[in-house]
Amino acid sequence: MEMVALTTQQEEALADFVSEFAAAGEEEIPAFLPDPDWSFAEIVEGFDKQSRGEGLRDGWVPGTTRFLVHEGRILGLFNLRHRLTDNLKCFGGHVGYSVRPSERRKGHGIRLLEAAKDMARSLGIERMLVTCHPDNVASVGVIAKCGGVVEDRTYYEPVGDAICRYWISLR
Repeated sequence: MEMVALTTQQEEALADFVSEFAAAGEEEIPAFLPDPDWSFAEIVEGFDKQSRGEGLRDGWVPGTTRFLVHEGRILGLFNLRHRLTDNLKCFGGHVGYSVRPSERRKGHGIRLLEAAKDMARSLGIERMLVTCHPDNVASVGVIAKCGGVVEDRTYYEPVGDAICRYWISLR
């Protein structure tokens, strides 16, 4: 298994990854943030530009997306925001991650969050904020196993639901 940037050679692997979420009835893939109108080449270029802070949408910050790949198959991904805005402090935090439905409950969420922690350290981030819905038992467990300490549970108006905010010390 390896954590990699998306490359132009992974078009079929990404299509397979995305289609599995759709087949499972999941409309959104957490942490997978390309513009829905982008071609595959634009997705690869967009992730690269976002990591350098180029061409960002209003309110967005630089962020790095990495994919967990095994034998050419994408198992999951994380997106690490390089800094927090006021909005990200409430919802989203530094990192989002996602594991394809058929690969859940195999430790991949922990692998993804640990890799995000390593990258955050390399960027000089000392505390990493992670948010999730309080009923997302799997994510709550992953965050706890990776050192997350709950700061609060609050109602977040823009999503119309409760959110838990966790801090992970990276020192």
